[in-house]
Amino acid sequence: MLVWRASSETEQGQVLPLVAALIAVIGVMAVQVGRVGEAAYQRAQAQTAADAAALAGVADGRAGAESVARANRGRLVSYREIDADVQVTVRLGDATAEARARGSAGGGAAWAQGSSTGLAPAMRAAIARAAALLGRPIPITSGFRSIAQQRALWARRHTNPYPVAPPGTSMHGRGLAIDVPRSFVPVLLRVARQAGLCQPYPRNDPIHFELCR
Repeated sequence: MLVWRASSETEQGQVLPLVAALIAVIGVMAVQVGRVGEAAYQRAQAQTAADAAALAGVADGRAGAESVARANRGRLVSYREIDADVQVTVRLGDATAEARARGSAGGGAAWAQGSSTGLAPAMRAAIARAAALLGRPIPITSGFRSIAQQRALWARRHTNPYPVAPPGTSMHGRGLAIDVPRSFVPVLLRVARQAGLCQPYPRNDPIHFELCR
């Protein structure tokens, strides 16, 4: 019995340091994996910001690119116009990404089809992100609406297949909402959440998208 106890105590004394060492190694590996994951996430975010900034640059020039880069928590490092194209470099944290967007010969927004005038910068950034993720412009059938426009729409709401908000209450009036063609809804839904666009009324107003809050 004495021999067995001595052997057991010896084995326990040997096992405990090994367990402690194993726990330490696992801890170090977990930290390294976390750092790698964070770096990869930051690179992806930087690339998204660069893609959106390049698309905004085609539409609104350097000021638009800078605004969209900031909206994506990045900083515009460089901006170049090459014929109708725009090439940008954006830095986000420790990551840097480049992107180039192709513009049309006549100019205009490469990330939106239809009027984007009056939309809030954050909304324009979300639309640009969605366009970058889809690789195509986002068709807008209705964007910003003035009080007068909303009032006129409200007056003939009985002819509209979708609900109409009373004047002064619509997110369109704040530049934070867009309507898209019904046929485009399933396409936009593939990237909407990732781009920061939400569909608050999927059943009775599926064409309506707002900036996620």
